[in-house]
Amino acid sequence: QKFVALDAQRFGDGKDNELPLEAAGDYTREYGFLNFSDYTVGQSNPELSANHLNSIWYQPEEIFPASGEPEERQHAFWVPASKRYYALAKKLEGMELPACVNATTCLPRAPRVTRVSKGCSANVFLDNAEYRQFLRKQFGCTPVEMESAAVALVAHTQGVPFLTIRSLSDLAGGGSALGNEASTFIDIAAKNAVEVMLKFVPLLGKGGDEMDDGAAADM
Repeated sequence: QKFVALDAQRFGDGKDNELPLEAAGDYTREYGFLNFSDYTVGQSNPELSANHLNSIWYQPEEIFPASGEPEERQHAFWVPASKRYYALAKKLEGMELPACVNATTCLPRAPRVTRVSKGCSANVFLDNAEYRQFLRKQFGCTPVEMESAAVALVAHTQGVPFLTIRSLSDLAGGGSALGNEASTFIDIAAKNAVEVMLKFVPLLGKGGDEMDDGAAADM
């Protein structure tokens, strides 16, 4: 799970310019950037395509794990889900889920449960096809959503295993040109997420080769 924090770079600086407070360890250029000028219409004219918003650099979150020394900060950019929970989730692939909101409105394809290796989470509602494609290319994210970051970061700092179960209500700008699909499919997305969660929780209490001998093995 990846979380988005940003550093907005001043106009005129580029990828070779050190960010403010970078030397102190507060910011980094390790994870890449988005340059607004790359998405300006009319790039054939450099003077017109230059954008005063310049670039934003993606930053890890500062965390303070409960197991560490007080006020000893660490950084988290990718937060790993529980290996055990991820393995258990495979048992839910192939689960049948409802596809229709009502008698006349249905998803174009039947929803399905699938595991993904990387997801992005930030307090941004994404309805832009270009930015969706940028995140996929830059970070390899499949789903993009808004809520998992808070849960995952708290779990990570407390040393508690976690897994994110999400049901996507729209295509983050990659769907119909007529408008975003979320208002139509948000209810069925929520119900499907609950259905999957209710099937997943009982798996945690069943024995098997993949079961653990303690909480540490869940991580």
